[in-house]
Amino acid sequence: MEPHVSGKHRRIRQNDPTPVLNSRQEPGLQKLQLLGFDFGVFILPHPDKADRGGEDGFFINNELNALGVADGVGSWYSRGIDPGLYARELVQLTEAAIQAGQRDPVKALREAYNGNKRLGTSTACVALLNEEQLDSVNVGDSGFIIIRDGQVVQVRQVTIHGFNFPFQLGKEGPDCPEDGAVGRFEIKLEDIIVMGTDGLWDNLFEKEIAQLAVWQSDMSNLAKNIGEEARLAATEPGRKTPWSGVGGKLDDISVIAARVVFA
Repeated sequence: MEPHVSGKHRRIRQNDPTPVLNSRQEPGLQKLQLLGFDFGVFILPHPDKADRGGEDGFFINNELNALGVADGVGSWYSRGIDPGLYARELVQLTEAAIQAGQRDPVKALREAYNGNKRLGTSTACVALLNEEQLDSVNVGDSGFIIIRDGQVVQVRQVTIHGFNFPFQLGKEGPDCPEDGAVGRFEIKLEDIIVMGTDGLWDNLFEKEIAQLAVWQSDMSNLAKNIGEEARLAATEPGRKTPWSGVGGKLDDISVIAARVVFA
């Protein structure tokens, strides 16, 4: 199955932002501008799960500067339940809560958690650009990093019970949205946010991701390059990876790359 690429350079406009001065304009002609995102998305399911679209879910909302990913826990499949359905329902309901006016990512995820009636469990990461800050929650081992001038200035924050046992949401899950890692991070113009499921983070080191971002201005291409490099690392014998030191982990890979721009 060919990789699915979407989200070509769409600009996301903030609902109720604090204006930012564009200093490049001449005195007397200055006007206030808002921060938003240019972004790209790349989805690459596990080869054995490609026929059902993998077990990840994601959303990006153009109007509300919001993005998120979820990763269904694969062990549910042994019970005849597709965990990808729970993960995709979770992100859809989270986006709906944000559309309804909820700008707190924990509360938006809580509304989605309460409303998701499907069986299954999932990790989840949600982030919103509120003024010049990125507010986020991460339940499990998905997550994001912030890259500034080619360097990782904010590392991924995870919540796990143990090796390969992430925090997860679901009616039969042990955790809830409030258990996630909650963050508020200063955002600057030209920062790059890379968000992904564990199929990314198990196979690429954060420094490797930052290096891929150095010369890439197109966010769709960046997301694609990161995802393909993660799949290569998962299958390349002897490759050093975060998963096991040597050797990666074949998994669904979902990548969102977003650069902060003037909206």
